[in-house]
Amino acid sequence: MKPEISDDLSRRIFLRGAMGVSLFATSGCEKIEDFLGMEPQEGPVVPPSGEGVDLVSHVLNRLTFGPDPSEYARVKGLGVDDESAVAFFLEEQLSPNEIEDKRTQRAVRRLEAIHAPLGELYEYKEDHLLEQLTRATLIRATRSRRQLFEVMVHFWSDHFNIDISKKECRWLKVADDREVVRKHAMGNFSALLKASALSPAMLWYLDGRENRKSGESEKPNENYARELLELHTLGVGGGYTQKDVMEVARCLSGWTVRGKDRFFKGKVEFHADAHDDGAKVVLGNEIASGGGKKDLDDILEIVGMHPSTARFLGRKLCIRFISDDPSEASIKKVAGTFLSSNGNIKEAL
Repeated sequence: MKPEISDDLSRRIFLRGAMGVSLFATSGCEKIEDFLGMEPQEGPVVPPSGEGVDLVSHVLNRLTFGPDPSEYARVKGLGVDDESAVAFFLEEQLSPNEIEDKRTQRAVRRLEAIHAPLGELYEYKEDHLLEQLTRATLIRATRSRRQLFEVMVHFWSDHFNIDISKKECRWLKVADDREVVRKHAMGNFSALLKASALSPAMLWYLDGRENRKSGESEKPNENYARELLELHTLGVGGGYTQKDVMEVARCLSGWTVRGKDRFFKGKVEFHADAHDDGAKVVLGNEIASGGGKKDLDDILEIVGMHPSTARFLGRKLCIRFISDDPSEASIKKVAGTFLSSNGNIKEAL
């Protein structure tokens, strides 16, 4: 009988191995092939395919941050064969709130800073906040039984990237992780998109807080509008033009966030006097004048459920969960489900 390897022990073994490889790689003493007693392989490495792929390993490597031996064995035992086992595992992971995860929750609960209300985040030192956010992320990735959920948190954190080193993002990214990404990771994309657009951290990172209507000395800031179209929704080649970027910036003008030197720091506000309230045309859609703050909802509805957005997100999801070069059929299927479900992330998965 093979000895049972605990989760913590297997992780320690992995970390020791990783450290050893890292140290060896930097020593420059000898070739890795000589060290391992292996003959160098001729030609490119060809990954297994078809019947050569262990289906359970493939699914676990795609849907999790890497299984340990006990999890692999557990999933193998969920069905009468590998196909039924991974199907059961997927259904399990698609309902994260039904998965008992008290061990992880207890560990994260000890990190008090990441649970602080928005305004109180400024009371913590920047390094302390970053350390606790990093620790919480690693704990969840390595210990949580809700692995697909944590993978999706990572997926959306990358998709709606925020540089934590920029100005007040140092404090506000903690709230963004909690209230935007984690709250909507497997919910509805439109809700996630709006939460991101009005995230205090995003308003700082892409200068949305400085976006004001054209005047004698200023014009709308296009940074967030460009990222919204290029990286968050339609994607490069998604059918938008520079004119669309400018019109989107006009729609989003007037939104700002209070800085750390003001009362109610971190609070998002709409200033009607800074908003361009004229008529706009985005991707051929007319937005009537006088819309005020509703312009934001109108523009997010236009781009959030656009066919180019569905394809852009569908391709990214297929790359993450199927292969680095997904088939056109797979992309179309995910994109179609995304649109027919009105942006239901779980349905797309």
